[in-house]
Amino acid sequence: MYWRKMKSVRVCFLIFLLLETMCCQGCWKEEKETLLDLRSRLDDLFSWDVDTDCCEWERVYCNSSTGRVAELYLDGPWKSTEQYINYSDFSVFKDLKNLSLPFNNIVGCVGDAELPNLERLRMLEMFNNKLDTAASIISCLDGLPSLKYLYLGYNMLNTSSLKNAFESLSPKLRSNLEVLDISGNDLTNDILPFLEGFKSLKELYLANNRLESDLHFEGLCSTLRNLEFLDFSANNFRHTDIGSTLSGLSSLKFLNLEMNELSWKSIYRLSTFSSLKNLDLSFNQINNFVVQEGLQSTSTLEVLALDGNVIDGKKLKESLRTLSSIKMLSMRENIFKGAIVARDFHDLKNLESLILDYSSYLENDFFQSIGDLTSLKVLSLVECHINGTLPAADWFMLNKLEELDLSSNDFEGLLPSSFVNMTSLRTLKLSYNYFIGNFASNLASLTSLEYFGFEKNQFEVPISFTPFANHSNLKFIYGEDNKVVMDSQLHMQHWIPKFQLQVISLSSTTETNSIPFPNFLFYQYNLTSLDFTNCKLEGEFPNWLLENNTQLEEISVRDCSFNGNFKLPSHPLLNIRRIDVSDNNITGQILGSNISSIFPNLKFLNMSINDIQGSIPHEFSQMEFSELDLSDNNLSGEIPKNISRDKLIILNLSNNKLHGSVFPTLSTLKNLEELYLDRNSLSGSIDSFSTTSLVALDLSNNHFVGNLPSVMGNFSTLAMLSLSNNNLGGSISTRFVELNKLEYLDISGNNFFGFLPCFANSSVKFIHMSNNRFSGLSKSTFKSSSLMILDLSYNRITSQIQDMILDLKDSSLNILILKGNNFSGHIPQHVCQLKELFILDLSSNNLSGLLPSCLGKMSFEDENIEELGLDGGLPIYDYKSVSIKVFPNAKEKVNFTTKKTSYTYKGNILGYMSGIDLSNNKLNGNIPFEFGNLTKIRALNLSYNDLIGEIPTSFSNLEQIESLDLSFNKLSGQIPPQLNRLHFLAIFSVAHNLTGETPERKGQFITFDESSYEDNPFLCGLPLSKSCNPYIQPHAISPNSSHTDGCNCSFVDMFVFWISFGVSCTSTFLVTTTILYINPYWRRRWFYNIELVYANCYYFIKDNFAEVFRL
Repeated sequence: MYWRKMKSVRVCFLIFLLLETMCCQGCWKEEKETLLDLRSRLDDLFSWDVDTDCCEWERVYCNSSTGRVAELYLDGPWKSTEQYINYSDFSVFKDLKNLSLPFNNIVGCVGDAELPNLERLRMLEMFNNKLDTAASIISCLDGLPSLKYLYLGYNMLNTSSLKNAFESLSPKLRSNLEVLDISGNDLTNDILPFLEGFKSLKELYLANNRLESDLHFEGLCSTLRNLEFLDFSANNFRHTDIGSTLSGLSSLKFLNLEMNELSWKSIYRLSTFSSLKNLDLSFNQINNFVVQEGLQSTSTLEVLALDGNVIDGKKLKESLRTLSSIKMLSMRENIFKGAIVARDFHDLKNLESLILDYSSYLENDFFQSIGDLTSLKVLSLVECHINGTLPAADWFMLNKLEELDLSSNDFEGLLPSSFVNMTSLRTLKLSYNYFIGNFASNLASLTSLEYFGFEKNQFEVPISFTPFANHSNLKFIYGEDNKVVMDSQLHMQHWIPKFQLQVISLSSTTETNSIPFPNFLFYQYNLTSLDFTNCKLEGEFPNWLLENNTQLEEISVRDCSFNGNFKLPSHPLLNIRRIDVSDNNITGQILGSNISSIFPNLKFLNMSINDIQGSIPHEFSQMEFSELDLSDNNLSGEIPKNISRDKLIILNLSNNKLHGSVFPTLSTLKNLEELYLDRNSLSGSIDSFSTTSLVALDLSNNHFVGNLPSVMGNFSTLAMLSLSNNNLGGSISTRFVELNKLEYLDISGNNFFGFLPCFANSSVKFIHMSNNRFSGLSKSTFKSSSLMILDLSYNRITSQIQDMILDLKDSSLNILILKGNNFSGHIPQHVCQLKELFILDLSSNNLSGLLPSCLGKMSFEDENIEELGLDGGLPIYDYKSVSIKVFPNAKEKVNFTTKKTSYTYKGNILGYMSGIDLSNNKLNGNIPFEFGNLTKIRALNLSYNDLIGEIPTSFSNLEQIESLDLSFNKLSGQIPPQLNRLHFLAIFSVAHNLTGETPERKGQFITFDESSYEDNPFLCGLPLSKSCNPYIQPHAISPNSSHTDGCNCSFVDMFVFWISFGVSCTSTFLVTTTILYINPYWRRRWFYNIELVYANCYYFIKDNFAEVFRL
């Protein structure tokens, strides 16, 4: 007996070992191998870690008792454009019940579907494939008798194909099927008779087909007696009495008729649905449903959706009177005709949820009777364009209300004093309005509050958070973009909260330079997200936050005033994904040596704009960052060879003191999309750089050498490239500039030479190539309509300006700078076709001929400030994220000479600058009178040319002009006296030109000295020493003098001064004597002090100067 028992034990043990060998960490080995094989055939490679249990993989669900795959969701597409599913591939999954294969380009199935394992399959999802024939459907369904849920939507099926398929299905399959989805095909009413065989159907989806009448419905309704869910949305039953048509479906509980162009007449007889609980009539043409009979009998209806209709507000109350059983009413996106108020819903005694989001013509009066809706639990009026103050209605009557959403309206002012006592309120959303003031008195009684969202208002939020002192359930606070203020109740700044927050987001503004850190956070231990961006919190960095909150997922304290060190907590934070401590005063070295074990799942780290020193830790190589920003610090040393694993997408090390070579080290980061290394001391060649996944690359202001690597021609996703101010050289390949995603190119300040490549087929919008050694242009170099900024200044380009402008005439150019080259010829009229130009600099070339008068007809005003991205970077289309993305390192900057000084305009300032500089050429002829129409221009420089004639009097219209330089020409005549109307003129020069009298010294002309008029022997008048009256020789007057009469008067009348001085002294003596005479106490103190001063002076002199004076 003993040996028999031992034998049984051994058998059990062997079976156990066998099971262990077949399984891999809880997942069956053969099933795992099959899953990996299936994944290899898909384009979308799921993030399946081969070293983990396959039951933990996304889209894979296992039987909890056997460990076998029970549900499998393989969303496509497959690598092949037309895929046949082989059922033999799935035979290994013995417990498979649900199989989902949507978006897979499936055209049919092969293999034996009658395999024993697949006979148990209950659900098959095949929507959004290419099963458009009867044969393809039959091949996938034949042999699946246990199927109960079948989804064939959006397969381009027509009625004929589906009819043939249904006729060929086994009777067992048709009788077992409970859910059938054939939405999104090309089916007509003729398909309905072939659905009568599915007698067990409980759910039928026929949405988005071509059903349009009551044809064939009678037989269908008599057969599908068990149908509970019917979706007829997005068909066309406009002329159908849908209520009568579907009257036989007595078990129907859910009916979806949205987007069918139904009117109120179409729903007249819906009374027959005695079991109906959920009715969706959204996006039809229903304006009311007032009927004598019909909906009045739907006593079971609980949910009614009337979104996207045109409801008549005057008939709303009467329409709703018959729907007393309604619990949820949704009327989103309605255009109400006539005002509606809360009292219109008064007859809905069971109404718990009222949704009116995105509706039009709702007014403030709606809330006057809000207290009537005492049964409400949810009230939502998002983005209804309601303005004014929130009425002081009976809000306190809503003691059952659990959720209130008034966000994205135009409410203003204070919350009403009656906005209290909603004791059941758990969620309150007031975001994106214009509320002001302190909400402490309102929130004190909302003691059940769990979620409070008040972003984008003007509330004053006490930093101590005392308004929430009575709350014990509070978990989520979202209050970005409000005003954080100091607490007026100093004794309440230290208090112990009753709640434990999960999220607090308060990135707001403050009117003070620093605010104490809120002490209530010392008692928070459940935080998952904290954001105090821009709050100017003072003191040392709160390292205790990381110590106390072990579930923390993200922390952002950007642009506060923290100092000290950022230290690692003593224990791992396994959930933290994002840390942003940028723009503070954090010092010390960058984190510790064990960061990878403390923050093992950290993906985003931003420590930029601090004062962190030392080198970049080598332990970063063990991290899986997606974004790392250490820019604007004092980091030194070399960049580690493996700064992060290859999942890094954005790396920003700008503006540090890093040195050494970085390539080909960083080339191992195969997924890198943005790399910013500008403003360091990095060196070496970039020839070996080969990371082709880049979208943005900035290597400017370093010491890189060599040529542009030829592999850059393969950077198919590159949108922004800045290599300025290095020691790069060589010629530029046309293949490089034809990168079809490249929009921003800056290679200025290098040693590139040769001819400029042709940009005709390029998508580049912003080109900066100044300060190189380019010598010429290719044919049709810039024949591109996408170009917005072109800077070729200070090269050696020799070309005809006419050819250049002709290439650009159809572009959307805003800024053109060609100064410091060898362009010749006359400025063509085509330049005036650049309608969006606001800065034109052709100075220091060899241009000749007349000034184009048409320049005066241009606006020279920046109307594309958003497209130029002057607020914080260029908006460039990112083809990887398929969205417009702002690249902060691509801020536009332009060097332009005005007020006789070269300025660098960048950011927002560039948007306010406009000007024309044609100086240092050989232009001749008169200054066109039309130039006076440039009313928006701020700088005009025509100096050092051969211009003749008079200064146009129309220049008095240059209202915004700040700098006007006409010096060193051959102008004649006098200066128009009307120019003293130019109130913003700061620099004015007509040196070496004119005759006649200078303008009257008023306005801005008071500030101009002799240098503005020098070397004009025939000019006279102030501030020149030459008088226009031969008998009076005026004195030269300084620019700050306010006298214009030439007299040698003193600033102060000395006679008046001495009289005033005498009177003041006499008055002081008489007042002092009178006071001493009247008051004996002050008299004694006076003489005592006089005696004390006398004695002190006497002994001081005696002690220090006795020997000198022999006292």
